[in-house]
Amino acid sequence: MIKERIIIFGGFGFVGKNIIEKLYLDYDIHVIDKNIDLEFISTYRNIKYTQYDFLKDENISDIIDFINPEYVINLISLVSAERKIEIFDLLYQLNTAVVLKLFEVLKGKENLKLFIHFGSGEEYGNIASPHKEGMREDPNSPYALIKQLTTNTVMMLNKNYGFPSMVIRPSNLFGIHQPENKFIPYIIAKLRSGESVEMTEGLQKRDFIYIDDFTKLVDKIIKNNSKFIGRIINVGSGKSYSLRDIVEYIKSKIKSDSIIDFGKIPYRENEIMDFCLSINELEYLLSENLDTDLYENLDKYIKIMEEKKWSY
Repeated sequence: MIKERIIIFGGFGFVGKNIIEKLYLDYDIHVIDKNIDLEFISTYRNIKYTQYDFLKDENISDIIDFINPEYVINLISLVSAERKIEIFDLLYQLNTAVVLKLFEVLKGKENLKLFIHFGSGEEYGNIASPHKEGMREDPNSPYALIKQLTTNTVMMLNKNYGFPSMVIRPSNLFGIHQPENKFIPYIIAKLRSGESVEMTEGLQKRDFIYIDDFTKLVDKIIKNNSKFIGRIINVGSGKSYSLRDIVEYIKSKIKSDSIIDFGKIPYRENEIMDFCLSINELEYLLSENLDTDLYENLDKYIKIMEEKKWSY
């Protein structure tokens, strides 16, 4: 049986690796990334890959034409909490400009069923929670603004040119392959070491979804591709938890003696105090309840990392 082909741009990062692990048995996967993870590839030998840097390299059309994919997942992005306007141009080059370049190559290809672009829940900014796809966004950083611009670009390409595209807006993800500097693995590492942890008051709330649950939903979106063309779709848990509660739960779970100094550092300027994505649209399109439990998933993650001897 011939498998359908998927190109994953930026596929050797945290999200990409987990998508590969979910999909590799059912699809012919081609990863295009500027950084190649040979150790990861050694585990999944049937994964094809090409090294490519959108800021330096040419001839992406030759690569895409050769693969002729049914699906394209675009994970390429410059993620930055930096609020200096000087990074705006680089953000544009690694977000919006990439989408436009891919569109020029992929437009009119009859084999293409769905182009999935990854946006960000940060596009919503400080508007009232839960955030719904039809809300007017209020991005409060250069990164969030560029992500919103890129989302709107993807939607425009669908409406004006019939491009079979959609946007996934993820909530806060956590799970294996995530770098140790991200919130949950960072907190776990500090608490395991017994070091003190300096935090804000921790009253800001976030919508966390476990990466295994997230990739299952990506798989379902691909399998139901025709329902999602031309849509922006939130993919999260639909619930928000305070960072204070999360940190205290992890401390109790791993029996840490660390001192947590809440209030030691100030909130960021324009801090979003309640970030929660509505998943009603996703549940409607998939005709199922997507209820998940953060604390159960934290338990799973901690158990897996213990088995991996905390190798990130």
